[in-house]
Amino acid sequence: MIKISNKITSLWLLLLIIFIFSEAKAQYKLSVEELFEKGIEHSIVIQSTYLKVEIANDKNSLAKNKRLPDVAVTGQFGYVGTPTIFDKDLSFVKHTSAPDWRQNYQLSAVQPLYEGGRINNNIKRSELEQELAQLSLTQDKANLKIWLVGKYLDLYNLYRQRAIYSINIDEAKRRLQDIRKMREEGMITSNDVLRSEIELTNFDLSYQETTNGITLVCQQLAIALGMDEDLLYEPDSAFLNLKMNMDEGIDNYIETAYHDYPEMRIAKTNIALAKNNLDITKADFRPSLSLQFGNTFQRPLPNTSPVQDLFIDSWGVTLNLSYKISSLFDRKHSLSVAKTQISLQQLEEEQQKQNIRGIVKSAYLKHKEALMRIKALETSVEQANENYRIVNKKYFNQLSILTDLLDANAMQLDAELQLTAARTNAVYTYYQLLNVCGRL
Repeated sequence: MIKISNKITSLWLLLLIIFIFSEAKAQYKLSVEELFEKGIEHSIVIQSTYLKVEIANDKNSLAKNKRLPDVAVTGQFGYVGTPTIFDKDLSFVKHTSAPDWRQNYQLSAVQPLYEGGRINNNIKRSELEQELAQLSLTQDKANLKIWLVGKYLDLYNLYRQRAIYSINIDEAKRRLQDIRKMREEGMITSNDVLRSEIELTNFDLSYQETTNGITLVCQQLAIALGMDEDLLYEPDSAFLNLKMNMDEGIDNYIETAYHDYPEMRIAKTNIALAKNNLDITKADFRPSLSLQFGNTFQRPLPNTSPVQDLFIDSWGVTLNLSYKISSLFDRKHSLSVAKTQISLQQLEEEQQKQNIRGIVKSAYLKHKEALMRIKALETSVEQANENYRIVNKKYFNQLSILTDLLDANAMQLDAELQLTAARTNAVYTYYQLLNVCGRL
């Protein structure tokens, strides 16, 4: 019976081990480079912006094609009824003979010679729209990177928190064993044991909540990166060793943002578009000159009486000059609208500059604060560790109560968690600064 019982116990242990390993998820080391590469590759927003860039490129090609001749080929083939001739009083005279079928084939080519700058300005407009599409793509990529960095740092923070809780759980278990021995020796009451057990349970719950948080963030990243949702992704700890250059002054960051921040560059391009629209408006008040070549092959002979059932082939070259006189009535208001749009875009650029100064300064100061916070919390962690060591020694020498020991442990845990959050926040604020400067 003992052998059978041992076999059953071994079988249950084996099944338990298999279950644990089946539940455990495989881990994948995720680098920052792969994070950005996969994120950009699978982002729906980025894919949409790429399509907008492609549309802008095609529109530019279409605008350039306007320089080429406009070639048209037409063909007509139809039945012709018998003509009837009437007298002045509409009395019937006779039916004339005519061919039953009419055919008309034409080839024409019109080459624009002068359009008042309309064609060239439309090409320039399409090029500016290309630039806007590229700037939107750059901005969308930067926004995506900021989001990915935030999730990446959240994941790192959760892993660090779980490691801290794991250390505290081990310490709480060891402390509980010592407290139970002291209770058996009658040195303390059962209340200390109960409170220590409650603290250990709270640590276990926090550990499990952190583990669940890791699973959720990993799934969010997996969806965004188009990767396996069943994997646990582990961030590269070297990411926190990023060299954050803060030697530049705030004025240099602002000047860089004026030139490189996508929204600022978009504002400048909008001004160029408004000026280009003014040039296109002026072109509408200028004459158009074009050269036309045509060839016609038709039957029967036109404008002959009686109608002759013969083919005729004719060609010609024409110089066309046109001027839209009615545009003079709209000139004043059209130019006023175009000029007002330029002024409006210039005001928006100035407003954007004011916003950038505030955004850059805010990001700069927040990053400075984050770096200062790290130094302060590093000192706090050292002090909290020393305080716990002293109180722990006093408690087991019965020179302090359990409340003091648990408070010291809570202070130590809080300081370590705050330091972890501060380190990840410093990296995030640095990336925010790079983003608003157009360097991300």
